[in-house]
Amino acid sequence: MSIDAYFDKKHVVITGGSSGIGFAAAERLVRAGATVTLVARRVDVLEAARAKLGERAMALAVDVANGAEVAERLGAHAAAHPVDVLLNNAGVVMPGRFLDLPTEQFRWMMDINYFGAVHCCKALIPSIQAKGGGHILNVSSMAGVIGIYGYTAYSATKFALCGFSQCLRAEMWPHGIRVSVCLPPDTDTPQLAFENQYKPAETKAIAGNVKTLPAAAVAEAMLAGMAANHFEIVPGFDGWSSALAQRLVPGVVRMVCDASQKKAAKV
Repeated sequence: MSIDAYFDKKHVVITGGSSGIGFAAAERLVRAGATVTLVARRVDVLEAARAKLGERAMALAVDVANGAEVAERLGAHAAAHPVDVLLNNAGVVMPGRFLDLPTEQFRWMMDINYFGAVHCCKALIPSIQAKGGGHILNVSSMAGVIGIYGYTAYSATKFALCGFSQCLRAEMWPHGIRVSVCLPPDTDTPQLAFENQYKPAETKAIAGNVKTLPAAAVAEAMLAGMAANHFEIVPGFDGWSSALAQRLVPGVVRMVCDASQKKAAKV
């Protein structure tokens, strides 16, 4: 099924929807005839994004890491505007060597990247189920299947999201709710620009093995995968081949990563 046919007249809630992949997905969904609700923390950025999308867009300022706030605000929003689709896209990253990263950074990333998705699913699945079914997509990362230097904190959250998605899929399909997980490689977003300031040289060298994709391309692949009822969605050939290699020949993937790491360490 095409993106337009699948999402037409659907109400889609997108966390992290004010920029990056989330906003690119919102733009495509509006063109497909969907109504979108953008969820993010920064009110000014959120309202600016909503204004760009026009009358098919709503905005809701929510901190997804705050379970009580999510339950109250998203629950009330869903009661007024029943939800068909949830895109759990909110995420943060701070790369760094394990011994250099404060424990608080580990908790911060887990609270947003993992528990943020858990909170939103808890709040919105009853609304989706009441409509007779729908779709949930969790945006993980290539770092959710391949752990590399500098991502001890971030990868843990994205691996957790993959495991959560697998289990949630098994529980939800009998209720008519599809679950997908997206594994994008590095994507050209404001978050990547921020992240690149802090990546160790070894992390940059390893990440350079996979092509950076435009946010619009990732969003298109993500939505097309959902429309095709794919569970695991990997945008881009480089990302797809890396994920496949990790499954079939993980030792080779480690060798490639280790070689890039050693080369960077000598510079």
